[in-house]
Amino acid sequence: MTIKQIAMFKNYFKIAWRNLWRNKVFSAINILGLSIGLACCILMFLFIQHELSYDKFNVNAKNIYRITSIFAEEKDKKELSVTPAPWAPMMKKDYPEIKEFVRLLKAEKTIVGQPGDQHFYEKDILYADSTFFNVFSVGLERGDVKKALERPNSIILTKEAAQKYFGDADPIGKTLEINSFGRTFNAEVTAIAKNVPDASHFKFSSLISLQTLGDLSNMWSFHMFQSYVLLHDKVSAKDVEKKFTGFTNKYIVNNPQADGKQDIFLQPLLDIHLRSTMTGEIGVNSDIVYVYVFAGVAIFILLIACFNFTNLSTARSLSRAKEVGLRKVVGASKAQLLKQFLGETAFFAVISLVFAVIIAFLILPVFNQLSDRQLSIDFRQNYPLIIMLLLLILFVGLLAGLYPAAILSSFKPVQVLKGKFFKSGKGVSFRKILVTLQFVVSIALIASTILINQQLKFLQNKKLGFDKDNVAVLTLPRNSDSAKSETFKAALAGNPGIRSVGASSSIPGPIIPANLVNDGNTDLSRAQSMQMLFTDNDFISTMNMKLVAGRNFSKDHPTDRTEGFILNEEAVKKMGWRSAAEAIGKTFQWVQPNVILKSGKVIGVVQDFNITPLKSAVQPLVMHIYPLRSQYLYIRFDQSKTDNIISSIEKTFNEFYAKQSFEYSFLDDTLAMMYKSERKLGTIFSYFSFLAILIACLGILGLSLYSIQQRIKEIGIRKVIGASVAGITIFLIKEFVHPIFIAIIIAVPIVWYGMNKWLQDFAYRINISWLVFVVAGLISLLIALLTVSFQAIKAAIANPVKSLRAE
Repeated sequence: MTIKQIAMFKNYFKIAWRNLWRNKVFSAINILGLSIGLACCILMFLFIQHELSYDKFNVNAKNIYRITSIFAEEKDKKELSVTPAPWAPMMKKDYPEIKEFVRLLKAEKTIVGQPGDQHFYEKDILYADSTFFNVFSVGLERGDVKKALERPNSIILTKEAAQKYFGDADPIGKTLEINSFGRTFNAEVTAIAKNVPDASHFKFSSLISLQTLGDLSNMWSFHMFQSYVLLHDKVSAKDVEKKFTGFTNKYIVNNPQADGKQDIFLQPLLDIHLRSTMTGEIGVNSDIVYVYVFAGVAIFILLIACFNFTNLSTARSLSRAKEVGLRKVVGASKAQLLKQFLGETAFFAVISLVFAVIIAFLILPVFNQLSDRQLSIDFRQNYPLIIMLLLLILFVGLLAGLYPAAILSSFKPVQVLKGKFFKSGKGVSFRKILVTLQFVVSIALIASTILINQQLKFLQNKKLGFDKDNVAVLTLPRNSDSAKSETFKAALAGNPGIRSVGASSSIPGPIIPANLVNDGNTDLSRAQSMQMLFTDNDFISTMNMKLVAGRNFSKDHPTDRTEGFILNEEAVKKMGWRSAAEAIGKTFQWVQPNVILKSGKVIGVVQDFNITPLKSAVQPLVMHIYPLRSQYLYIRFDQSKTDNIISSIEKTFNEFYAKQSFEYSFLDDTLAMMYKSERKLGTIFSYFSFLAILIACLGILGLSLYSIQQRIKEIGIRKVIGASVAGITIFLIKEFVHPIFIAIIIAVPIVWYGMNKWLQDFAYRINISWLVFVVAGLISLLIALLTVSFQAIKAAIANPVKSLRAE
């Protein structure tokens, strides 16, 4: 670079700084808008980067696949992420393309503690094959990866779990007592694991050797295990999938222990977090749609900020026309002027980026809370973030600055210096288009926010088929003595603040266990799958469910315990019976492919009720009494005694289960948690809507200020010849109202299409009302009018003598 070029760029910098300082209001509007837009992009980049990084910490991530399946003969074609235990070992034996396999089994509500000490519920315990560390890149703080899970009754703890149970003592070789899957056993601590990265589709507090559960080779009908295979390099998963038809024919079709023909697939590990919503998922996954939506919204907000810059720059171009004319007269070329003005835009963008980073740092904790993530801004390690910021500067510099620079550099010096250019309306139409686009985005976000909140309110208030209010759900120790449980239940029922107590095997959630049932057919392989609740005599009455036919379980009918079944209306339809009344007295069986587990009669039919998220319709469900599986007590209490009831229940619980931790929740809170991601989506949209309308209004404010400044003498003349304050105000406002009406017309079909697609995920949903678009349009219009009106009224009531004095 020559000395002349350095001097030239130095001069450009001085001019840019003087223009920024001379026009403080317009500069502040531009910088604030761009800062907010860039801050949104920074946060969204961090979020998307985190979402796309799931499971990439595994060295062989691209070669790891999860085995999934679909029952070939079922109508609903439900995809399963879980498999029977024998599948993965037999596949490795038969197919040389498979280098290794590992099976994971999640043990929810496992009770763990040192023998003789207090025991705790653990929700994140996994049973795993000894090959776990051969497939997944999870390290150990202490211990040998080859031997840690080699023997039965071995357990690996995370550092947090080790601290919880052993404090600062060395846990290696120590014993923990574990109650899980129907049995109590002691496990030896063999290793301490490093924390699983946040970006993993599964988490665990402890790993237990899968061999602890004994021989699993005959469990061909139990879809319980997450099964993963590691393929050799350069092996095509599709080619391996093609061989699974032979696997099905060889091991499943004619196997009396298997549960029917299935189509088997390999799902890439890297697809699980964002592209998997199968039955039996090991954890809560996200959705690639949300990534697209958040990325799109962040980009739109940045575009709005860029449009502001473009609008204000072109509007102010007239004030720099003489500067351009003089530069051209003294020899400046169009290319030099273009570089100068693009450089000024880049200068604004750099300043805005500094403020954007500060804003992002400040609001990151709030964003982490909203998104349920632990994101951080680390420029030393996150090089893609630095590259993204540099690209953003380039993008903003070109997008926001190219059109104004082209307009400014195209001025003809003769016309400018004669003053003819000031009569031109150059750029007005383009500015109106940009204002319209700004409000299209703003109105779309406002309308989307309203619809999301309406849907959430609808889900919250929908009648579920049972009474969710004033019910506490208490977790019982697994496989506790049924007689002791009955005595405990009776003690609770004697509490004057408790109205009734019922037991069940499940709590509302996305997954309700399903089992095989039939109508007494001797061919057990033709059984159907239904959701199943193991309950007691009082569950239905405690939940205030409505019987549409037959009767409830009753102690007056002792055979109900061994032979009674109660179905919901969907189950009646699935069984092929014409009505609930017809179902009463029909033979009904709980079966496995090769054995009848329980046989009896249908004694009642309840009205359909929703215990799974309302994204899915009510599923066929059967209830029957099986005390050993009843792990939750549903306690309906008197609302007037809410404050003291929990402490009273805890006191009674500790009298019966002194070594167990007391764990409870309120049923309405549990149901609300099922829509946690939707609520967060609504909250994030609310914030984005606010930011979008704020930036759009900043732009209108800037344009109105400039427009009024340019018309100050025209306003004075209108007042002199008799125009009223109201008339002048309306005249000035009209220019900014038309684009908003056009924006409403454009935004309506876009929002209707997008939100209709989102609502299709719900089996129960609102209808999109035209009033939503009216409200969104009125909100945008009202905010815009308030923004412009203040300046318009101020100009209208000004003394015309001052504005016309120079004439």
